[in-house]
This record gives sequence, C-alpha cells and structure tokens, in this order.
Amino acid sequence: MMICVGMTGNAVAASALAALLDRSLAQIAEASADARTYDRQTIHTVSDVWDNNTFPLFRALAARTSWGRDRRARAALEWMAALGVKRRTWMVEQSAIAGYDLEPLLPAPMETDHHHRDRRGVVWAPTVALTTEVAVGIGVDYDLAAAEVRSLLLERIGGTRLTGTLAVAARRRYASERPANDLAELWLWLDEVTDTHFDSRDASGITIGFGTGQIAIGMGKRGILRATRATIHPNDLAWHLSAAGRALDARTPTDPRPSRRTSSPRRQEPLDDGPFAAATILHQAMLEIRMVRYAHHAGQSPVRPLCLAFAGAGESILAASAHRRASRREEAFRRLVEDWVRKGGPELSPWFAGRLCDLAGEVHGTTQEWVNSLMPPMKRDSEPVGWPVPDLPAVSELRLAKYVAAHTRHEHPHVGSALVQLAVPPRSLAERDEVWDLCGLELKSPQHFQVSDTAFHGATDPQLTGAPEAVRSLSLSGGGLTMSADEAGTREKRAGQGQPG
Repeated sequence: MMICVGMTGNAVAASALAALLDRSLAQIAEASADARTYDRQTIHTVSDVWDNNTFPLFRALAARTSWGRDRRARAALEWMAALGVKRRTWMVEQSAIAGYDLEPLLPAPMETDHHHRDRRGVVWAPTVALTTEVAVGIGVDYDLAAAEVRSLLLERIGGTRLTGTLAVAARRRYASERPANDLAELWLWLDEVTDTHFDSRDASGITIGFGTGQIAIGMGKRGILRATRATIHPNDLAWHLSAAGRALDARTPTDPRPSRRTSSPRRQEPLDDGPFAAATILHQAMLEIRMVRYAHHAGQSPVRPLCLAFAGAGESILAASAHRRASRREEAFRRLVEDWVRKGGPELSPWFAGRLCDLAGEVHGTTQEWVNSLMPPMKRDSEPVGWPVPDLPAVSELRLAKYVAAHTRHEHPHVGSALVQLAVPPRSLAERDEVWDLCGLELKSPQHFQVSDTAFHGATDPQLTGAPEAVRSLSLSGGGLTMSADEAGTREKRAGQGQPG
C-alpha cells in the first residue's frame, strides 16, 4: 500500500525519512551482496547521500512531538532533494519501494544548467555529453595529437555493464597564465563499453570519432575505447580563457543565482548524548562505506557487514525517538548502539572499537563511561578486516582494472600504479550458495600495463610471478590483461562480503 505523505496525519514525513534510510542500507547491501555483481557506483552514490543527511535525520526525529518530527522531517527531505534532479528522482523511487509517495511533499524538480562561477566570478567548465560539436571544441582548445593517457579505469557495474573512466593530459592551444609544463586534464566517462584495447607503451596521441551509434576514443597507434555514451569534463584551472570558456562566459549570468539548497535544517541544534552517539556511529559507517569511491578500497571496506549490522536503523531510530521521557529516550538510543555493535560481531569489532574510541573523546560523564564500557571486550577480540591471500584461486572474474601513469600535477609528483579487483570464490566450496569475495592486487610504479575487454568476459585463470607477498606481474585471460613492475610492492587483500561472524 502506498502511503501519500501529507494526507494521512502526523509524523508520516518522519516515517518516510526513516524508511528512506532503511531503503538505502538495503540497496547498498544488495549492490555488495556478491563480488560477481558488485556495484561500486551504487554503493558510493547512495552512501554519499548520508554524509550531509544523517545528522539532519536525527535532529528531525529528536523532536519531542509527532507534529514536530513531521515538520522537521519535511524540511530535511526537501533539503535532501534540493541537491539536484537525480537525487530527487532516487528519493521518490526508493521511497515508493518502501511504500511512501514523496511527490506531494517535495518541490517540483528544477533543472540546473551547471553553469557556475566561483567566488572570483570565473566560469567553471561543465561536464557535458560528448558530441561531435563538443569534440570539435576540445580539439580547438587542446592538442590531442600530443596528449597522453594519464589514467584508465575499466569496471564491471553490476552483472554485465562495462564502464570506463579515462583521464588525458593535454597541452593548451590557447594562451593562458599557466606554466608551459602544467598540462590540463580531460576527464571522460564512458558507459556501455563494447571494445577496449590499451597498452601503456602506446599511450600518446588521442582521437575522438563517432559512427554506428558509438563513440570511439583512440589511444596511441592501436589503442581503442568504444562506448555507447560518454561525458567529458576539462579539469583545467585556465579553462575560462579557452574558446569554449569564453563562449560560456558570455552567456552565463554574472549575478549568483538563488539556490534552494542553503544550510542543513536545524544544523545548529544540539542532540542529546544518546542520539548524538547513535548519529555519530551511523554517520561514520556511511563514510566508511563511501570509501569505495576509491577503487583500491572496494576490496577492503566491510560494506555488506556494515549494512547487515545497521539494517533497520531508520525504524529503530524512529522508535527510540518516540519515548517522551528523556531518560527513556537516552536508554533507548544506548540500547540501539549496543545492538549495532552486537550485530557487527567479531568481524566488525575493530571497526566499532575505533569509532567508539573517537566518540569517547566527544562525550562526557555517564555517556563517556558507557561508551568506554563497550570497548574492552571488542579490543580483546579484534582482528583485522581482510587478510593476506597466499595465492589467487584458479577461477576468478575481473571486476576492475585501473592504470595510473607516473606524473606531476600542480607541482605534486604522483607515483604510477596498476590495480585489479577480482571476484574470487569462497575458500570453502562446501556451501554452493556462498557468496564470492573481492580480492585486490596493486603494483606500484608499473613497468607495463595492457588490457583488453576480453579480460572481463567470464572466468579467468590468474597467473602470478613472484612470491605471494612480492608479486611482480599478473596475467589474466591468456594475456587479456597483463601488468608488471620492476620491484615488488603489492598489497593483496581479500574482503568478505558475507554476513559478519
């Protein structure tokens, strides 16, 4: 049954806000359920929602009356949705799954043109769909013939979708105040990648072509990236001086445009100790999950165990907030935190120990004593999340491959690297329904990196050179992916995606 917000009495908005948190945790858990269908994009996008919305949720639900909770929840939902059309659409879709209709509550969607000036009044480069016209403009402003691949990431999103992210370093064709050795970076995001070949020894010279419903990015003499769709963003501090920048500057208003999104609702209102402790721990969990935005963290962050530990948090927070007496509310929130710790089990005990240790420095009196009382047994039982893998299994599936060339950016040197994330079967095959894990391997200062889309086609047989803790090269799918380094310096982790404990 769909509950229409605003038409069925008090606190419906509060219930919808709590349900949206629970849907988020369920969505992240589903996206991380098995390494063979791991969806890093969804995990990052959904967890990022709660960076700036966890404390507003607690402040909304901390109101003493149902009417107050509803009013604050409405403000929190409206502020959340004001970030953009995609965020608003996601909120409406996920709330509908949970049984709530948010449309009557939220303002009408407002398209943004992404034209933006910074505080100096300088126009910023937008991220736009890569079209023939845009590609021509890029060629006018940047020397693509001499451009070089700075980084390339290929990744399976979910079960079958292959995506790519390409960063190209290019010299400017237009006059600017930047030093001659300061190269601009062109970032391209490619969706539905169908054909790929890249060799780090043949990475100079970029072309952009269109045809047969696809975009083709040439890299070097033989490299290619073909995709159905692509977007591009010039990461260039002097872009406002380019031909495209000057054209956009001429049609971008000089006065700042009003925005619906100002400051977080009730940002300055303090929480009582119990709600503050619960909000802090949940917020830290979302930040931990969000770390998967960095590719090398995808196999290390305990995403699914955290989702299982915090499952149903929204409903539980709402129930704890409903107690009228302050002492009962405080006790309810303490029990809630203790329940999260219990459900985390031994696998998450080191994570909870670290977060509670930090929390103990922010609270006082009996709350601090209570927080400290939760930590000793966890510290005795704690073990690292993830562990070294003595060898890769004979059967695995490539989920992610990333190459970064050694370079200098804004006078800061960056070490080159080559990274893979593999879906590997559980150690014991006794239970056929056991989920697969993610296993990551990284080489610093790679000597060679080569990848083709064939490496992502089903099971592969990893071939390692070097001891388990000193891997010098990796080959997959009969050479569909190869990477090597002169010196060993790798990190190999296997992070379980199953239930903690």
